[in-house]
Amino acid sequence: MLAAIASPSPDPRQGGAREEDSHLPGSLILHIAHDGAHSYRARMFDERDQVGTPTYHSRIDEAIRWYGEHSPAAGVKAFRIWYGGWCAGSFSLAEMEQDADDIAERLLVLALVAR
Repeated sequence: MLAAIASPSPDPRQGGAREEDSHLPGSLILHIAHDGAHSYRARMFDERDQVGTPTYHSRIDEAIRWYGEHSPAAGVKAFRIWYGGWCAGSFSLAEMEQDADDIAERLLVLALVAR
């Protein structure tokens, strides 16, 4: 069942941050990486290039909720959320804001079980 909702990810390529985001699609990739004790780096990608600058959070659910509430790129309505090489799926901004705890738990389980 886990394979049906997740797939392994290649490391996203780091590209330069873009000045303008008006051309971005309605959905971006949100990649969350563990940076150390209580430190998670969240970055947005538009398939291959990093968009904007990374943000830093103390928990995975905090990063998810922050992007759901603030939508840092104009016109973005959803994110495909990745952590630990696994994708939990695509979520609207409202889902990210309301269900951040559940999405974070799903990502942690996928990362631990599917190693």
